[in-house]
Amino acid sequence: MKHISILSSLFLLIISSGTNCKKNNPESGLPPATQEGKNTAGFLVNGKVWLPRGDNGFSNLSCYYDETFMGGAFTLNGYRYDEGANNSISFVVASDSIQSAGIYKLNIRKLRTRFGEYCNKVTLCCYQWTDTIPNHNAFLNITKLDKQKRIVSGTFEFALTLQNCETVRITQGRFDMKF
Repeated sequence: MKHISILSSLFLLIISSGTNCKKNNPESGLPPATQEGKNTAGFLVNGKVWLPRGDNGFSNLSCYYDETFMGGAFTLNGYRYDEGANNSISFVVASDSIQSAGIYKLNIRKLRTRFGEYCNKVTLCCYQWTDTIPNHNAFLNITKLDKQKRIVSGTFEFALTLQNCETVRITQGRFDMKF
């Protein structure tokens, strides 16, 4: 009987430890990395999950792709609006010259616009593409671009710095959108 009690206690300890790990894993709150046009997006901001939410009269998540403009213009943008707190945080990831799946560097050295942007209306810190940290591994990875079904999916990452504001690191960004 003692062995059953010890085994039961050990089993409960293992289960609760596994559950605790999931709670401490911020990635578990992100939408799955799909490629079906589910109109989802999310990322980590300095290690904390960020998902679009709320309603300020416009869609809190949108995607644009036009293969004829700027060699293939892509824009993903969204916001998080907390009505009770009267604040919003928005983001934009955009690039040009996208005609197929692939990895595109987000940087300011090109003549055409490639950028990530993040704006926090609470702290009044609005980071623009020129605030991208030089030499940071900033990228947009288009993993699926289906022009017939109008689906674009992928991942992104960038970091932004602005004087008198905290550095913002956008990591594990993912999206699966219809355009």
